[in-house]
Parts: sequence; C-alpha cells; structure tokens
Amino acid sequence: MKKSYPKFSVLLPEGDSNLLPFVVNCLSRKKRIEIYVISNNPKAEVRKSNKIKNFSNYPKAKSEAEWIDNLNTEMKRFKIDVILPFDEFGIQAAIKFKDQIFQKEKLVFLPSLDSFLLSNNKGALAQHMKKHDVPSPNTFLFKENEVCDKSPTDFPVILKPLEGYGGGRGIHKFEDEDSMQSFYSLNTVEVPYLIQSYIEGYDIDCSVLCKDGEILAYTIQKGFLPGSEKFGPNVGVEFLYRDEMFNVVKRLMKSLDWNGVAHIDMRYDANDGSYKVVEINPRFWETTEASEIAGINFPFLYCLSFLGFEFSQPKFQQTKFLNLIGLSKTIKKNKWFIFNLKFILGNTPLKYYLTDPKPMLSIVYNKIKSILTN
Repeated sequence: MKKSYPKFSVLLPEGDSNLLPFVVNCLSRKKRIEIYVISNNPKAEVRKSNKIKNFSNYPKAKSEAEWIDNLNTEMKRFKIDVILPFDEFGIQAAIKFKDQIFQKEKLVFLPSLDSFLLSNNKGALAQHMKKHDVPSPNTFLFKENEVCDKSPTDFPVILKPLEGYGGGRGIHKFEDEDSMQSFYSLNTVEVPYLIQSYIEGYDIDCSVLCKDGEILAYTIQKGFLPGSEKFGPNVGVEFLYRDEMFNVVKRLMKSLDWNGVAHIDMRYDANDGSYKVVEINPRFWETTEASEIAGINFPFLYCLSFLGFEFSQPKFQQTKFLNLIGLSKTIKKNKWFIFNLKFILGNTPLKYYLTDPKPMLSIVYNKIKSILTN
C-alpha cells in the first residue's frame, strides 16, 4: 500500500470547519497528495499552510444549494480526483445534492440521507438501537419546554438536548427527584431533549471507516486526562483493543449500512460489564490526528478505498496521545515532562505545527495583537 497508490488531488470544501486542520495534517503525512481548500474566510490561517496546493475563498453560502454551486465552480477550475466533505454540513449537503455535483463520481462514498439523519438525531438513534438490539442506555424523548414531572427511569439520570449543542454542553446529571425538579424550577429546555439512564463506568469511543456497513478501519480510545468541561472531551486519550466493544460497533454500523467515517461515543457499564452506545458523530472528529499517530490515517484510507485500492483492516498501536491543552496541563503538573521529547514530538500535535509553522504563528500573533489593542 505504501508504494502502490498514485498521486491524487483532494478537495476539502469545508475550510471554515474547526476539523479542517486535523484532516489536512493527516493527509499531508502522505506524499503525492495535493490538497485544495474552499473557505468563506479570506483571512483563514490555513491559506498560509505549506501543506495545501490551493486556497479559494467564496462568500458564505446562504443555502446548501449555493454551497454546491461553489464546490462546482472549484471542480471546474481544477483537476480534482476526490471530493472529501468531512463535517456535518458538507456531508449532508453532498448527500442531498449529489446529483447536482459536477463530476459527482469523484465524491467519496457517503451514508444514505436516512442513515445520516438518523445517526445525527439522538432520539431516532436510540429507537433504532432498541429495534436492532444494540446495547444502549434507557432513553426517553421530550419536547422543547416540556417538564418531566417524574423520572421515567431509575436515578441517576442525565438530561441531554437533541440538537444545537456539543462538547458536553447542555448536559445535566440528576441524582434524585429533588435535584431534577430543582433544575426545572430554574430552567427551561428550549429544544427537544432526552432523559437517559446514567451508566456508572467510563467513556470509551470508537472511530470507524465503513463501506456498505463493513468496517474497513477502526480505532478505540479511552480518555485518561479530562478537559475542563464535566461532560466534555478528554485532552488525553489512550488507544486500546476491546473485542466485545468492537462487536457492538460492528452490529451498529451493519444495521445502518454505513458508508464513510463516524465516531461512536460509548460507555462501559461497570454494573454488568457491557459496552453501550451513547451517540454517533457522523463526521470526522477532534482526535483524528490522534488516530493517525496510533497508525490509522482515516482521511488517507478514506480516499484510498474510494479510489479502489483494497487493503486489509490495519492494526493500530496501543499508545497515548495528548492534545496541546493536555500537553500544557501535563507540563504544569510535572515540569520535568517537558524533557520527554520523544513523547512530545511523537504523541502530540506539535509535530504537525513544527513542519507547518506559519498558520500557528499567525494565530499566536493575532491573539497577542488582540490583547494589546483591547
């Protein structure tokens, strides 16, 4: 596989997504790949990157159809081999308007619109998993502004909005009826939400690349260093193998006949020793770089499989990863860790920025400038 793939070009049409740097950094680890980026921001830091072949700026699209028009303009300007939408907006727009895409045969394989919408709706996903016997927490749906007078399941429970939130925001845990009713007396939930049984145990995630419901590549990661948000992502993760958990993921992706990538949030249930699916992120994820460091370059493998290059399911390394916040926290806790250069250069995103310093230096400069002028 290392020597057999040809030179090819990739169009990343969501240049304003916070996931863009992760996808670019992973693709740039492989030679003979030309990266093209579309952005709404003419001053986007990525335009200074030495990793991209071309940066194009378009005014922000007012609709999905207009976004497709911008993509088509770019396709007509350049010889593009692979169109790779990687965040929710672009993936959904590409699925809905595939037949209107110029050279649509260059669009990577994506899930059906039904599967995508189902996976992106926590309530619909919960009902799907119950139907297909995929282990998951007890889940009950509520309308916006609806008050839950009595918990529909045993405490502890969590309340989780169905839309408009991410990174653990909007999630509340209740230990008893009094704490739940106290919340409703002080708050309203202005979006549809669910109440779910809280699973005693720990979070554990699985990232996958699938085609026709079969998993082509995957990684499993468990947090070891939490971030600042109670229910937010970890800033340090370790990669490990869990066969029982992977079997649950295989059943889930098969039931969805999934195409493309996804990141599955799961929970280990300490009470019965099982693994339960909490939700699916039907896109790339913030630890995409971490997966690459563990040996699974999902953006590259996605392009490769789309171009028709077959490969055996690759093995990932059981290793640890710290993002830059995690690295900072670790050094603050143990100043001697700064001398662990092998880990810092091999198991953090720092290696990506050292090979492409201009975007990062520009971000730092603009932050300092903002502080001095305000």
